[in-house]
Amino acid sequence: MRKAALDPRILKELKEKLKGRISEHTIRPAISRIRRDNPFLTLNAAAEFFAKKHDVSIHRYLNDEDRNTLKTIRIERVKISSFESRREKKIKVIANYDTNDKWLKALLYEINKTYTFGCYTATFILCRKVLENLIIHHILMKKYPDKSRQHRAKYWDFNRNRFLDFEKILLNLRKSSNDFIEGKTIVERICELSETFKETANEMTHSLYHIASKKEIDNSNFQQILDLIAELEKSLASQ
Repeated sequence: MRKAALDPRILKELKEKLKGRISEHTIRPAISRIRRDNPFLTLNAAAEFFAKKHDVSIHRYLNDEDRNTLKTIRIERVKISSFESRREKKIKVIANYDTNDKWLKALLYEINKTYTFGCYTATFILCRKVLENLIIHHILMKKYPDKSRQHRAKYWDFNRNRFLDFEKILLNLRKSSNDFIEGKTIVERICELSETFKETANEMTHSLYHIASKKEIDNSNFQQILDLIAELEKSLASQ
């Protein structure tokens, strides 16, 4: 008589041996499908058939009946494209900024990853997102830390109870350049280079037909803007 249930030791071992390659939630259904397609197999034999196709084995848990049913079926191994193998492509770093902020780090990683895999529209919009937040939190809020309405008006929209749009933030930063004294030239250069992200990112966000190209990303000087912001941030910290 065939064994009706799958040996729990087999299921446990398969989960351990295939961890990181195949989801444990798909193992039992896969074994059941093999048994359904090959009704002469025992469940344990079907599990060995599944294991061998993925270059592992649970043969030590099989009894004589299990082994006999396996003799009638040919096992062909398959190559698994695991999560780790999909990550083998080296990430090209086009955005680097020294920070302990885990959210900023995550966004920078996404920028580099989308660029590496050719998702240039996503890259461009993410660059705009990072740039906008750096100007607000690392420049304006540090330069104007008071909670007075005059200071908050540099970056806060009181009517909509949210941060100002990027265009307005850039305008306010440019108008405030004289307040930065030694950093005035840096502020002006940041504003100048950021104009690309103000206009083009708006078009990409709202237009169905504007798809970014690698050339647009490469010509955006994004890393240069990040370097200028980092330099300005150090200057603000020393004041």
